Amino acid sequence: MCIRDSFIIMLYVFLSHDVDWSRRGPGVGHVLARCDRFEGWVVERVLREGFNPYFNVPDVMDVEEGFGVRSTFFFRPVYDDGLDVSCYGDVIRDLVSGGWEVGVHVNDASSVESLVNEKRVVEGVSGVGVVGCRVHYLRVCVDDYWMFREAGFRYDSSLKVFRDRIDVADMGYRFIHGVLVFPITIMDAYLFTYMRVPEDRVVRVVEGAIDLALRHDKKVLTILWHDCSLKMRGGRMYGRVVEMLASRDDVRVVRGVDLLRIVEAGGFD
Repeated sequence: MCIRDSFIIMLYVFLSHDVDWSRRGPGVGHVLARCDRFEGWVVERVLREGFNPYFNVPDVMDVEEGFGVRSTFFFRPVYDDGLDVSCYGDVIRDLVSGGWEVGVHVNDASSVESLVNEKRVVEGVSGVGVVGCRVHYLRVCVDDYWMFREAGFRYDSSLKVFRDRIDVADMGYRFIHGVLVFPITIMDAYLFTYMRVPEDRVVRVVEGAIDLALRHDKKVLTILWHDCSLKMRGGRMYGRVVEMLASRDDVRVVRGVDLLRIVEAGGFD
């Protein structure tokens, strides 16, 4: 536990997941072209059953339930194969009833109208109001945040400054045109591509990011871990990451909506 001037320094970890693929996944050909990312048993099931190793929302839920934490899932209103978010209807209802947060993984952030429409689609399936979003491929312009506000979004988590390192510039939070913005500190995909972090160092790298945030008193660290990566090399370390987060006295794992309430109530002090 970190202590400064007799006050406990608490870091809030915003744990989030982007659901990039529809319920049926990218297809056998796509998986086989990337078979080096998976163990043999996964590839065998793909060939034998047409198994979709990218659908792991229930697995994420099981991991988090085991450690008593809840996170935020961002769903795309329409997927690349033409299926809409209703293909996840039963899963989304389980998430909402179980205490997880559902947000919008925005496809088109080019206008207030498109943002409003996408928000309504996800709300129609979830049955609850949506307050947060993240733009697909992080294609967001800071000058456009007024549109998010007009569309009814109260927070967003699409900004990222650095892909090849963990930096304080991607920590904390800020208000932009009336929208509360949580930059992405750690993204699973960037750990294994731009940063080239070996699987056995993943937990230590996340711990190092936590310690960096605490030293700089950044209050918020945002993690994006795609559900589709849970059976991939590297991505399968998610359970150990959550175990580490849950074990620390100086860390509290939260959803985006929890942070929104904290900030709107006056902040962290």
